[in-house]
Order: sequence, then C-alpha cells, then structure tokens
Amino acid sequence: MDLYEQGELPARKLSEDFGDLLRDTEGRGVTLGELEKRLQGRGFALFILIMSLPFCFPIAIPGLSIPFGVVILLLGLRIAMGHKPDLPGFILKKEISHKMLTKIVGLGLRVSRWIEKVARPRMHFLRRSRLAINLIGIGLASGGLQLLLPLPPLIPLSNTIPAVSVVLLTAGLVERDGVLVLSGYVVNLIAWVYFALMGAALGEAFRILMRWFGA
Repeated sequence: MDLYEQGELPARKLSEDFGDLLRDTEGRGVTLGELEKRLQGRGFALFILIMSLPFCFPIAIPGLSIPFGVVILLLGLRIAMGHKPDLPGFILKKEISHKMLTKIVGLGLRVSRWIEKVARPRMHFLRRSRLAINLIGIGLASGGLQLLLPLPPLIPLSNTIPAVSVVLLTAGLVERDGVLVLSGYVVNLIAWVYFALMGAALGEAFRILMRWFGA
C-alpha cells in the first residue's frame, strides 16, 4: 500500500487489527518479514507501531531496543525521503517469539483502546499531504535513533519517551488525527532535551568522582 494514500482509507479500529494479528499467527513465532506481509493490507504505520510498543512501559526488554530501533529508523528515513517503506533482508529474518508477540499485542490492545477514545479526524494538514508525511518520517527516524542509542541503563525512561513519540506519530497517521501527530513531535523534542540534560548530569557526576579520587 502507498503510505501517502493510507491516511485516506476508512478508519479501522486499531484494537481490531491487534486482535486479528494474534489470531493470524496461530500460536507460533513470526519473522519480521512475515509480520510485514501480514500487515501489508493495513499499512506500515501499524508495523512501526508494533515495533515501538514494547518500550512504552518502563519494563526492561533486553536485546530488542537496538534491532527495533534500527527498523523504525530505516523505515522513518525511507518515508522521509518519499520512498516506499522497506527493510533489508537480514532484518526481515529476525524472529519474534509467540510469547513476545502475545505481550506486544496485549500492550497494543491497551494502548489502542485508549487511542480510540481520544482520537478523531482533525488538523488534517499535519498528516495528509506528501510533505506532512515526509515530516512524520523524520520524526519516526528520530525516535528510532533515540531507541538505539547506547545509553546506560541507569537513565530512567530512556526507551519509554522515544517510543511514546513513535506511537503518537503512527497513531495519528492511522487514526487521521493531526493532534496526535503534533503531540508526537513534541514528545520527540522532549526526549532530545531529556537526553541532553541527563548527559550533562552524568558528565558532571563523572567530574565530581574524578575530583573525589584526586584524578
């Protein structure tokens, strides 16, 4: 499906999409390539949403932030450049276990039901035109980059804030809601400010330790 046409399709409930996805996998794990094919008729926005959902809650999920961040970054860059969202073969071969998929779908159902309560078609200029979708691609790429940054685990919410920005951007695209898209941009900016402040704080703490030990 052309991403530029996706926002004009009749809206289908996100919760229905997540429910269908779990039934379609028939109790087994799936590769990202298989997941991509299963979601083809529903758009790449939902695929990106699934990649970001595991990080929307302050729960440690080892080993996923970098590969999922790479996926979001690459798809965001392609959208920003006006290309069809696509992924290289070696990434498409990565498998998601059914247990992990079940967790993601569970989170998706919780988030999507909340989104369905607040979302409605509005501020179309933020998600309808080609330029607007290219800008959404930049926002998604920025969120993906934030997810894959090699940040120390002691920084709280380092994955949660970027993931929320990605969810808001993609939900705004799927639900045709420019307010959600705008909120995604704001949260993404907050994430960069937060990382800069935390980086400065860690740098100052390191300098204090060096002075303490007489270095």
